[in-house]
Amino acid sequence: MWLWLHLISWAVLAVAAGIAIFSHTRQFVMWTMIARVCYLVSIVSGVVLMRFAFARNPLLTIVKILLAIGLIGLIEVAFAGKKQQHLSKAILWSALAAFALVTVTGFVLAQFRPFV
Repeated sequence: MWLWLHLISWAVLAVAAGIAIFSHTRQFVMWTMIARVCYLVSIVSGVVLMRFAFARNPLLTIVKILLAIGLIGLIEVAFAGKKQQHLSKAILWSALAAFALVTVTGFVLAQFRPFV
């Protein structure tokens, strides 16, 4: 259950962040709030899942935690840039790369369990 909750919250986070960054001003606030709620759900479910992952691979678990925190920071920097209308392409590409790294690392830690 926790694994699916974590997976779904990250998927909703990706959609909400993407829509917020590429939307009009009126929709921006709503989608950023949805993304921030997804952060909370992801953090809580991630803490629960961390106990299982840390027992299998402590180093990769720590790397994933750091990557996920970095991704949340990059998304927030992108939100701030969008709000001030100075959104950098480097931030967007960095956030996309971080999202890909977090996704791959998470699936490796879960041993591709939801899909295998």
